[in-house]
Amino acid sequence: MCKQYTNLDEDEIRQLIFEAKRIEQVDDYEDYDVFIDVKNQFNGQAVVVYHKLPQNGRSLYRQQVVGKDALRENEPGVFHTFETKLKSVDLLAETQEHRLIRQRIYPIAFNNRTIGVTIVESDVSQDVLDNFQGRDLESRYNDVSATIQLFGRLDKAVTNQLADAVLGFDQSGHLVLANRTAIELYQKVGYIGNIFGLTYDNLSLDGSNFAEVSSKIKQVQDDEQPLVSNFNYLNYFFRSRKFWNKQNRQLVILIQDKTDVKRKEAEIISKSVAIREINHRVKNNLQSVISLLRIQQRRIQNPEAKKALNESVSRIMAIASTYELMSKQLDDETNLKAAIQLLISHFVQLNDSATKLKIKLDIDSTIVVDNDQIVTISIIINELLQNVVSHAFPNGIQKDSQVSIIGQAENGIITIRVQDNGVGFDLDQTRSGSLGLMIIRSYVSDKLLGRLKIKSSSRGTVTSFSFDQQTQH
Repeated sequence: MCKQYTNLDEDEIRQLIFEAKRIEQVDDYEDYDVFIDVKNQFNGQAVVVYHKLPQNGRSLYRQQVVGKDALRENEPGVFHTFETKLKSVDLLAETQEHRLIRQRIYPIAFNNRTIGVTIVESDVSQDVLDNFQGRDLESRYNDVSATIQLFGRLDKAVTNQLADAVLGFDQSGHLVLANRTAIELYQKVGYIGNIFGLTYDNLSLDGSNFAEVSSKIKQVQDDEQPLVSNFNYLNYFFRSRKFWNKQNRQLVILIQDKTDVKRKEAEIISKSVAIREINHRVKNNLQSVISLLRIQQRRIQNPEAKKALNESVSRIMAIASTYELMSKQLDDETNLKAAIQLLISHFVQLNDSATKLKIKLDIDSTIVVDNDQIVTISIIINELLQNVVSHAFPNGIQKDSQVSIIGQAENGIITIRVQDNGVGFDLDQTRSGSLGLMIIRSYVSDKLLGRLKIKSSSRGTVTSFSFDQQTQH
């Protein structure tokens, strides 16, 4: 059964067999049903792999239970021991036959790992059954004022945390006080019935035991309290704060349920990873398009057609470079300087003449923009660089030919300026149908909701565009 339901190895299974033989020889177990459970790796529950019937008296079970699952909502002690490696003594449970019982559960350890648990079961008295069914604890855990009074001088810290589960243990480690949140928390993780009077070790969810915790916290100075820890139990995530109340000689524990926060964090990360994967695939698809256009470009003889295809490849590469950067990050904002650096690198690779052009970059490294904006900005700058290479230096790019890209942010407004030292052009004589200029004007006004300025003279051209960093589309 262990080979069928678990990933335990041969040595670990032999240890379980050894434990089963030991149970057969222990006189103290003659009056009880005794089981060995292991974790079912397929459904996260526990599965019964061994059952010793009582030698004196009748079994609590009418039917065969070996091979059946022990559910965490019915047998909280079993999972408490699996999770914490601590024994669980005298916890209530419900059998597969819906009978209320009391369990003593002990870990079966091998190489510092809990590979199974030994469970000793007994019937409960009618008094315990009545108390369990009634659960009339309103007067005890509703009295918040009594809680605060019990904690004495720690009342300020406690009252700030009353939304948390509050537990108070006496010097012997027995639970003497709990608020409603604590009761509900333990019911949620599977505890059955009244938890008052149970020992710390039975209620420990973080694997600690009363002896070590009380010894440690008594040695801690008041200003170093509380002792804070984060831990998980079953599918839940918690943060605990532990105090020692000297006045009442009580160990006070506050437990905060962080499960919802953790799940939302995991959900955000999951969505971010999915977005990264989408961006990665978009980049790959765009690179496939670029490859197809390059193949077509090599088959064309007409210079104008070749030029048009090359400009199209450059535009697509500008988009692909931004998606390449976005595929490596989790958030939805991109560093402007990093994006433009990557764009320039790809632009130079695609344009042989651009390798001789000095491109100076002066962009505030703290500027970030959202991912929709960065795609638009990359396309605009690509068009401006294409215009510089194609028109600013009609006699060819010389040693002193250069273009500067400057980016600044002030009061939430980002301004990007592209400036060359070429021959310039007459704005009035520029063809209204110029595709590059149409793209630039359209993207600045329609996508960035920004403002475009172009100045040109015989000493060069300066194109700047400004937009709101917080613009939402």
